[in-house]
Amino acid sequence: MSNLSTSEIVLLNSIQRNAPATTLSPGPGPNSSNAKAALRRCCAAWQRAFKACKDDPEYDDKYDIHAAREAAKAYCNAMPLLAGYKGVRDFVACAAHGILIGAIPPEKSGQLLYAAQVALGSLQFESHLPKKPSE
Repeated sequence: MSNLSTSEIVLLNSIQRNAPATTLSPGPGPNSSNAKAALRRCCAAWQRAFKACKDDPEYDDKYDIHAAREAAKAYCNAMPLLAGYKGVRDFVACAAHGILIGAIPPEKSGQLLYAAQVALGSLQFESHLPKKPSE
């Protein structure tokens, strides 16, 4: 684990304290309306990807950094869609948690939060559009 940054070590330790990835349910789909469920889904994806790398017969502990990067991709891929207010809320919750635990690298964090900001602005704009008369 000597090749890992401090944030990756903290992430690894916090994830490993939870139940093994094989016992976690995959969680709700990407359109979850519950921020906690969305966070569980993202963390479970991180755990599964990290475990899959470590279970590889060719795996060596010096490749923990590779496993953590693959797990970070899985975390981001499991994040809720930026669709609807609840989706944006859950996305922000997962992004913030991912940033705090080191699953989302700092150079990507701004992009994700900006995307959420744009999506929220779009939702606010849509709410001010005049309704089309029904025929």
